[in-house]
Amino acid sequence: MEWLTIAILLITLIFGVLVSWLNRQGIAARQSVAGVFPLTPDRAMRITMEAGLTPRERLLGAAVPVLCTGKGVKLAFTCREGVMSFEISGLGEFAGTRVLAYAEHLAVIRLPELGSPGAPATNAVYLRGTLARNPAKLLRRRERVFRALDRAARRQDRPADGERVRRCARAVRTGRA
Repeated sequence: MEWLTIAILLITLIFGVLVSWLNRQGIAARQSVAGVFPLTPDRAMRITMEAGLTPRERLLGAAVPVLCTGKGVKLAFTCREGVMSFEISGLGEFAGTRVLAYAEHLAVIRLPELGSPGAPATNAVYLRGTLARNPAKLLRRRERVFRALDRAARRQDRPADGERVRRCARAVRTGRA
């Protein structure tokens, strides 16, 4: 009997940890995250559109709605888990671009509530739960976009290919390569 009690307590503990982890990820997805990149707004928008789509969505040719706002543009990526939005605005001529990302809508887990113990399952009324369905997918999409923007900003700081070739040729001639 005590093994059964211990098993029930362990299952409850594991379930509680998983629910709290899911709740924490949902809160993290709802928070807005901003980054400033030394890119033009047009280039930042193209990179965001490319990196924001999964390979499957790119293969199927998924459309990304682009909304013009007063400050810049807004891209909204929709999936079963919700909507991840990216607002791209220019900071000035040479200052760069500001990208703001946040989950605009999160799909939540629906919990069944039966009217009475003898009610048929087809008459179940669903409660709106507060737990997000799978916020990790939205967080991965946001991270993928910010990594791509960061890589593009770092790549922009490097010299062009022709300059690299000249440096390598100069190093070979002097014997430093």
